[in-house]
Amino acid sequence: CQYCYQNPERDLGQRPRPYDIERMIATLASEGQPFALFGGEPLLIPLPDLEKLWAFGLERFGHNRLQTNGTLIEQAHIDAFLRYRVRVGLSIDGPDELNDARWAGSLERTRAQTEASIAALRRLCAAGVPTSLILTLHQLNASPARLPRLLAWVREVDSLGLLGTRLHLLFVFFPAIRERHALSV
Repeated sequence: CQYCYQNPERDLGQRPRPYDIERMIATLASEGQPFALFGGEPLLIPLPDLEKLWAFGLERFGHNRLQTNGTLIEQAHIDAFLRYRVRVGLSIDGPDELNDARWAGSLERTRAQTEASIAALRRLCAAGVPTSLILTLHQLNASPARLPRLLAWVREVDSLGLLGTRLHLLFVFFPAIRERHALSV
């Protein structure tokens, strides 16, 4: 998304570091508290590796948490969410143009990914996966002209059986992004 806190690192051309699941689990064990997978898109990690993390989380803490935009969710993920007691937070800022700050390179791809996210939300709720919505308020979805549509959509998806909805006011340190997307005081 355009307001992601990780964009400055991406802009520098830094490549993702290889990861070591066993070291990750050892670090999580030393922390001794429940954890959530998030940041960028955790479902880019192959499912067998996610299952290793979730097996540890389930055994140690009795549940797991994940924050995703939902575009990569397949039935195998839903099955794993249920098996490993994964609570899923979906990051979606609304339907259609209300979610355009989560830019995917073109308007067509952005809208297709928004539809995929909303379809995933519906599938998760229908399957009984504990699901919540994480919604960031910004100029594209909470301006006076667009707020009524956003509120109607939140009511609609809430009726699917969400655990809840967390609202975040967009806050960024980068002036250009703040100017373009943040709401006025």
